[in-house]
Amino acid sequence: MIQRSKPARLTALATVVAAFLSGCAVHITTTKDGDSASVRSPGSAKIECVASPTGECHYALFTSRCESVEAGDGKSTTTCTHQVFEQFKLATGQSRQLDNLPAGYKQCMKSSGKPELPNCN
Repeated sequence: MIQRSKPARLTALATVVAAFLSGCAVHITTTKDGDSASVRSPGSAKIECVASPTGECHYALFTSRCESVEAGDGKSTTTCTHQVFEQFKLATGQSRQLDNLPAGYKQCMKSSGKPELPNCN
């Protein structure tokens, strides 16, 4: 289990309060790989690496496009393609402001190495 320091917990709490006051959406991700916080507004986001066992958070931001095709037997098959438009890493405690983000984008975070899409493994 990841030990979270008091400063890391306070940072996450401050992020939530700031977003609430500004009317933005807050996305807190807690996984075995660490904690990440995102404050999102239309077209932009501030992403912060709150805690990580390696001291780093590796991010991949992407969009997905899915198409369903009906087969002859009445069943449909869905195929999705994923387009990564931004990859970066942050040290624990660092944040990054991103602007001009596409609508409906998704993000993955891992503490070591690039996340594998779309399941963020």
